[in-house]
Amino acid sequence: MDNKPEINREELIRLQGVFSLNLDNMLKKVNALITKNRGLNDENHQLKESIKDLNNKITELKLQLNKINSDTLFKEKEISDLKNMLLSTEKNTTNIRDKEFVRSRLKELISRIDVHLEQYEDQVQDFED
Repeated sequence: MDNKPEINREELIRLQGVFSLNLDNMLKKVNALITKNRGLNDENHQLKESIKDLNNKITELKLQLNKINSDTLFKEKEISDLKNMLLSTEKNTTNIRDKEFVRSRLKELISRIDVHLEQYEDQVQDFED
């Protein structure tokens, strides 16, 4: 005689049903994880693209800032030269028209520097928003 315990047909059918339910639940969870992983991969890709775009924007703003800084240095040098010219004309008592030209040019350059700085501040503010 066989020493193996006998499993009756009903018990086998019940165990097969339990196994099927557990397998279905596991497949649903695996499919949910796969869907979630795909969503995260898509989101990750979008974030990488956003980072790339923001880095490009930062580079562009840095270039603009460098240009504005060099323009500002050039204008400051021109202002300094004009101030020196004004001082030398005051010493030499040259005609008033030269003095007025230098003064108006100084005011114009200062105004242009202010406009450049305001534009830069607006761009920085737009970028921060």
